[in-house]
Amino acid sequence: MEENVSVNALGHLSISTSKKDEWLKFAGNVLGMQICQSNPDGVTRVRLDDRSYRLEFEEGADEELTRIGWEVPDAAGLEDVIARLEGDGLTVTRCGADEAAARDVQGLAKTVDGSGFTLEFFYGQRKSVEPFISPRSANFVTGGLGLGHVVLMTPVFDDAVRFYTDVLGFRLSDTLRLGPARVAFLRCNPRHHSVALIEAEAKGIHHFMVEVTDVDMVGRAHDACRDGGAGIMMDLGRHSNDEMFSFYARTPSGFGLEYGHGGVLVDDSTWTVTEIAGPSLWGHRGSMV
Repeated sequence: MEENVSVNALGHLSISTSKKDEWLKFAGNVLGMQICQSNPDGVTRVRLDDRSYRLEFEEGADEELTRIGWEVPDAAGLEDVIARLEGDGLTVTRCGADEAAARDVQGLAKTVDGSGFTLEFFYGQRKSVEPFISPRSANFVTGGLGLGHVVLMTPVFDDAVRFYTDVLGFRLSDTLRLGPARVAFLRCNPRHHSVALIEAEAKGIHHFMVEVTDVDMVGRAHDACRDGGAGIMMDLGRHSNDEMFSFYARTPSGFGLEYGHGGVLVDDSTWTVTEIAGPSLWGHRGSMV
């Protein structure tokens, strides 16, 4: 595996949903994200920080990810990723200036990976001239660590791990077994994992995670769910690998949203890859089904 990793962070996620109004209430009233105006195509974007958006919602009945946006540092980084993808036999679309501008980025390319997920690679996302204002006074841990992490179910687990490590240069943080299913946690920056892969019969999103700067923000969001803002899939707990204190809410689309605080930052020079015995040190009672 090459030491030079062109992918910096998880930049954004796009979701197709027939329940956009429910999503926007959940994102704003429960999670404390800032809702933006819908664009002429009916896509509504959501902010977590100074970026123009981190999440976007499109009208559709899929209740599934439509795009996973991976950020690269610059034009050279985008060319590096394109070369790696094409070298692995994938078809890559180089997007023109108009499409990149519509996505609020300077450069953009996209492909479909072996699991069937549409991946975007971009650089130079626009920063908003307006300050980020959370309706619940939430502050999110983003910056160089990106949006958070996304956990994907894949029927081609071994190939997916190979793709993220050998092609994109992600590093393996640790592994886990959930019954017969294998799980791999992969990082591209000091965040313990920006993507995790779960062995499954069909592709899909398991959950995505956002991290906040204060433990009380987690508690307030948990209370908001309990007060009717969303169902709780897994209650408060602390993970054994990234040490995240968190809970899992059921999103309007049915998959999970982890809301957490206090994730560890990995030092590559000292980190040892292990197979962890279980996902949580305590708590996280419930089910993701």
